[in-house]
Amino acid sequence: MDLTRRSFLKAGALAAAGLAAPALPAGAAQSGAPAKPLCGPARPTAWGTVQGKACGDSLVWYGVPYAAAPEGALRWQPPQDPAPWAGALDCSAPAPMALQYCNGMAAGSEDCLKLDIYAPDGAAGLPVAVYFHGGGNCAGSTLELPGRRLAEQAGCVFVSVGYRLGLLGFNALPALQNGPDATGNFALLDAAKALDWVQENIAAFGGDKGNVTVMGFSAGGRDVLAMLASPYFAGRFQKAVCLSGGLTLCGAAAGARQTARLVAPLAVEDGLCPDANAAAAWLLTEGDDVRRWLYELDPARLCPLAAGGLRLNGCPQLFADGVLLPAGGFEAAQYHGVPLLLAAGCTEFSLFNPLPAWYEAQGLDAARAAAARDFANKYGSALYRVFNGAATAAVLAPRSGAPVWLCELDYGAPGSQSPITALGLGSYHGLCLPLLSGENGAAALTGAAGPGFEALAGAFTGAVGAFLRSGDPSAAGLSAWRPWTAADPAALALDAGREAASLTARMRPAPADYDAILDALDADGSIPAAARQTVLSSVLNGRVFSAALDARYHNPSLWA
Repeated sequence: MDLTRRSFLKAGALAAAGLAAPALPAGAAQSGAPAKPLCGPARPTAWGTVQGKACGDSLVWYGVPYAAAPEGALRWQPPQDPAPWAGALDCSAPAPMALQYCNGMAAGSEDCLKLDIYAPDGAAGLPVAVYFHGGGNCAGSTLELPGRRLAEQAGCVFVSVGYRLGLLGFNALPALQNGPDATGNFALLDAAKALDWVQENIAAFGGDKGNVTVMGFSAGGRDVLAMLASPYFAGRFQKAVCLSGGLTLCGAAAGARQTARLVAPLAVEDGLCPDANAAAAWLLTEGDDVRRWLYELDPARLCPLAAGGLRLNGCPQLFADGVLLPAGGFEAAQYHGVPLLLAAGCTEFSLFNPLPAWYEAQGLDAARAAAARDFANKYGSALYRVFNGAATAAVLAPRSGAPVWLCELDYGAPGSQSPITALGLGSYHGLCLPLLSGENGAAALTGAAGPGFEALAGAFTGAVGAFLRSGDPSAAGLSAWRPWTAADPAALALDAGREAASLTARMRPAPADYDAILDALDADGSIPAAARQTVLSSVLNGRVFSAALDARYHNPSLWA
């Protein structure tokens, strides 16, 4: 089992629950603020008034509906408008998270198409960040990145989007497809609906609908990159921020086969088929009997079937269906020409690396288990780092015609001024979240606190804020920062020690080169051959970043 990523990141979310720029890029001109900025926690929307509450020096509205509940007959359908309501809708407390598997049981609600909004009171014409949470597209919530600090320090309106997860959000089974324009990417339809809501309503919360940035972490970041490649999202945003995410697509047919294999045991349990193979074959038909059964299922039964992490076969998603996403893959896409900011830590595989006990269960003694785990961390993180940054930049930069900015967080990594050694975390997956939110429930474990960490948070938040305003993060006092290009593949590296004055920001090479990492792995004899084979075939294989590794070492596919 991976180090429990959800429980590690959840600490910050639980803490939150208690709760003059350069010219804008083309297409992001000011749309005009309200003549009289609105104040107070009651704000109008197209469907009724919402009542929020004070949150520090800002206001917050939780659980604002942007679409009807996607349940019953609407379960695997494009999102529909919410029903209007009378009076003021109480949005002063967090809404339930989307239905998902959590702590060994189904939790949350299908009624999840809701937004959290953070905005300075009395604001008008501020840039808007529309955020999509992580969790492998099968878990997570809008509380992952509390937006108060970003709203106040970056001067923006921050909108966090709830969307359908797991097999409710991504499902390419043929019986659920209705006509030639059908798609199994239901969660992406949710994202587009949320962005439409922003266009129609965000001015009442102080936002500029002509300066919208889509922003996501981990799987949410991968979704943001998919939006850049989707013709369906044309004109819906002007900039994009991807935190710890890369380019992932799976074929619609492969996704349907994998989904059928996942769902087949339920059909056997219900006495519809004699065995899992027959059930999978039945689920791949277009019959009304399949459709009726799927719609009659208790959705809670689907939740345990979808696993997150960095292996998409556990929850097939982002289907290259030729409708929302290009059938020819990312290399065939016509990208929206908007500025893109890519940011990630340098040792992010640590949260997905099995704990030492798993390695010992493979027959390794304690010392060799620790060495094998370090080996996996080193090379898994190196591959993941390229995937999250330079490899994505190499695809988008020449195709979008817009600048791609790359930032790498060194803080916590081996060699950092502030290494994080607990559990081998290093510059872990999700470090960007406390930097932006100020909520850091893991500080006692990681030691990521103090004046140096706050200086790093200020620099990173300032860069994101400058990007939200203008599409140029270097405007935040980081004048050496330049966009990544094939001719000059470079990233800004950020680090800090204990003191505020220890903050460093420097440019360094960031080539999109998986082969160099695999060559170094080939030459590394630091662990025994058997342990090495375990890492290659059972730890690093089948990950979102591991296509080159799987090809070199002939790892079998994990897909049906």
